[in-house]
Amino acid sequence: MSGSGSIWLYLILALNFAISWWNARSCGRAWAESKAVGGSIRFLVWCGAVQSAVGFSSVFLFPLLFAANAFAPDYFTDDQLNGALSLWYLTIIFPVLGTGLIITIESWIAAYRNHSLMNLGLAAYNTFAQVHNTMGAINGVGPAFSAVGKMFASVAGGRGDAKGKAAILGVMIAVGVVVLALSAGVVLTAALIHHYAGTVPLPKTASNAPASNAPASNAPAAGA
Repeated sequence: MSGSGSIWLYLILALNFAISWWNARSCGRAWAESKAVGGSIRFLVWCGAVQSAVGFSSVFLFPLLFAANAFAPDYFTDDQLNGALSLWYLTIIFPVLGTGLIITIESWIAAYRNHSLMNLGLAAYNTFAQVHNTMGAINGVGPAFSAVGKMFASVAGGRGDAKGKAAILGVMIAVGVVVLALSAGVVLTAALIHHYAGTVPLPKTASNAPASNAPASNAPAAGA
């Protein structure tokens, strides 16, 4: 990866980490109210939690990929690395698009009801992120399927020799990295929601979550 490419990757991961933390905090602060009220606000909180978990998983994924490639280059080759990245992308992109659309529509409604700078800015960002993720999916899902198929085909084409066994181990490492990254994202999100839950007093009357605590869409770090 080139120097400029690495800088952009670090910036995207830093942005995803910040947004994921914001989402987890927002979900935690609204957790008690959403649980008591239910309905659309509860659904929105869960959408924010999904976005948070996915964003955190991207931050965990890349160090795991580079570590696996560095410590087991004979098994975790570039094909396995690309396959693992694509497998992660295919796992998260459809939940990201679905929950992102719900969050974007909710931010439009909030901006229409209250033309504050916060609401307008959040609606603009969510719209940009949703369009970015949708266009990325249109261009990236096909190549991602090809990369994953190529990775698993290396196992199917193995003949039980040393090369075939190495391919099997490489695929196992790839799947393990993806599962570990996703699990770490879920655990960190759950821990943050638990940490922030109950920090905002439950209002006497039901109301929507305040704009300052509204979730935001993540921009997943690159697909295939």
